[in-house]
Amino acid sequence: MEHTKHLEELNKETLAKLEEYMKTKGTGSTENNEKISTAKEKWQASWNEFLETLLVLEKLEI
Repeated sequence: MEHTKHLEELNKETLAKLEEYMKTKGTGSTENNEKISTAKEKWQASWNEFLETLLVLEKLEI
């Protein structure tokens, strides 16, 4: 499970850096903000799916 905790920390760091980047760039066009929000949602969905896969693999002890 140590590797899972490390990956969770990396995910949190990535999201924090994205938020920081967005703040430094200021508010862009609405279209760009929507694209970024959509991409962030996809990232989170993929992340959750990845964690579920890790749990299954851990149960199988692969």
